[in-house]
Amino acid sequence: MQSFRGNRVMEPSVRQKTNETGFCPEHYRGLYAGEGKLGLALVVHTHLQEKLPEIRAALEAAVDGAAAGHGAGARRGRKGGSEGAQRLDAIAAQLSSLRDRCFICDMLEADLERYAFTILYLWQKDPEFPPVLRASRGFCLSHFLLMLGRAREILRGESLARWLGEVVPLMSGSLEKLEKDLFAFTQLHQGTNRSLGTEEERSALARTLQKLSGRLMSHD
Repeated sequence: MQSFRGNRVMEPSVRQKTNETGFCPEHYRGLYAGEGKLGLALVVHTHLQEKLPEIRAALEAAVDGAAAGHGAGARRGRKGGSEGAQRLDAIAAQLSSLRDRCFICDMLEADLERYAFTILYLWQKDPEFPPVLRASRGFCLSHFLLMLGRAREILRGESLARWLGEVVPLMSGSLEKLEKDLFAFTQLHQGTNRSLGTEEERSALARTLQKLSGRLMSHD
């Protein structure tokens, strides 16, 4: 995100892609919070120029769809909805796709795919890697789902069984420890408890939210 608040967002190769995809609402908010307002404005302007015909056509089609839905001869769809309502649903899906496409999200997703492949490759080929993995805190739930999907595609038979035999206990143990640490965290905030607790206990809420959501959380 930080690199896109500087000159990178103005690179021709990046502009070509952002003209097509733009950014999702979350990353628009993050970019706007930076200092490069002029660069962001130029990027959004050319993106809007490129997508405006498509947006205008969708909006006009929405009006036509509404008119078709209220016409005297409006046909009923297979599921009981009118033809006009079905057209509006399709247009809403098209506009949602325009809103949710994001250059940064696409880039991060590609990076995650490479990381998942690398983890599985090292687990298979590097004898020093499995102990490191077993000594870690595992994955957040969203990244664990990604790893399960890639393991299913890459690993076969006994290798897949061994992978699951290592990562499933790792994830279970991590979640169980978080539950205990989180309970200890709640006890630290009881009025009669004057203990400062351990670092693990004080950070339990942030770590649990990170595990469940996949988002980094700071803690005081």
